[in-house]
Amino acid sequence: MKPKSNTLNRLLAVVFLFMILGIGCSSSGKKPFLTPIIPGVGLAEISDPSQFPDFIDDYDEETLLRSIDNSIVYFNRIKSYPGVFNSIGFSPGKQIETLRFFREGYLRCKNSQELNRFISENFRIFQAIGKKYAGEVLFTGYGTPIYDGSLTRTATFRYPLYKKPADFKQPYFTRREIEERNLLKGNEIAYLKSKLDAYLIHVQGSGQLKLPSGEKAYIGYGANSGHEYTSIGRLLVMDGKIPEDELTLSTLLSYFEQHPDELDYYLRQNNRYIFFKKVNHAIPHGSIGVPVTAMRSIATDKNVLPPGGLAFAVIETKRSRIASWFHKKGQVEKSFIALDQDTGSAINTPARADVYFGIGDEAMHKAGSLNTYGKLYYLLKR
Repeated sequence: MKPKSNTLNRLLAVVFLFMILGIGCSSSGKKPFLTPIIPGVGLAEISDPSQFPDFIDDYDEETLLRSIDNSIVYFNRIKSYPGVFNSIGFSPGKQIETLRFFREGYLRCKNSQELNRFISENFRIFQAIGKKYAGEVLFTGYGTPIYDGSLTRTATFRYPLYKKPADFKQPYFTRREIEERNLLKGNEIAYLKSKLDAYLIHVQGSGQLKLPSGEKAYIGYGANSGHEYTSIGRLLVMDGKIPEDELTLSTLLSYFEQHPDELDYYLRQNNRYIFFKKVNHAIPHGSIGVPVTAMRSIATDKNVLPPGGLAFAVIETKRSRIASWFHKKGQVEKSFIALDQDTGSAINTPARADVYFGIGDEAMHKAGSLNTYGKLYYLLKR
């Protein structure tokens, strides 16, 4: 009888393990896939209040109000708006009404319970369909770096940023072709100390330069070459150089500090090239032409998500390998109201969003550390 008892005990232990890990067949509890409200739009409408997120805003009031006002400026001045969003109710007029009404209600709410009630009773809730229509959105961060630079080439500053050339059209030449054939000679607008610094401004889309005179120069996004973006960080992961769950801006910088001979090889795997222009504003402007606000502005694919729209982001804690293996979702780390005010040159899906972190080294460090999943919602007044 003893062998049977041991077998039974082992079986019960396995069943118990499956139960506590939530991987048994009866406990999978998968939610239904999200259905886009119309084809080509990355939004599904959520009508069941039990599926609404907990609307908790983790950041300060002043930045939110400023960002809302910036989107109102955008909607007041545009003369056209993508018809696909107009057709589902996200017209400029309706979005102005939404933003003004939300602004007033937000100021009246004394706590998260009142904010949840205010939103649930007065707004239609849409969710970004995310990856494989399951609502899963990968959040990363971006910011505005500050580097030492020069407007003229010197022995110290010799890595250029270029303006859009006169013969520009998409698709333009690849990064490798541009560099090997020196195709942009004469279009230089600034120079940096490091080739990697210059590349990182390509990734961020804008930057500030501290000039030898002590003055600052501001560099903004001009255009891109039209080729698909390839992440050099992702390539390092695929090549086994950096573990996936350790990929941050800091680890990427450290890797190339230790392996400078590999930099050109990896940079030239990214065919997309960014062209810049000198701008007069210290605070960068997003793709809709208004200033972006730290932790209040996000960048998305404007072909599938509404430009300037009022959004709510839920960002989970970074998943460990064990949690990912057992398909367990992360706990909520941050949630906040945001405005969809920018476009990432590498974002072409409703399953991606970039959060703007601000200007300078600390902002860049925090932005470079964000690489995790969550959910993204949009609000529209009933």
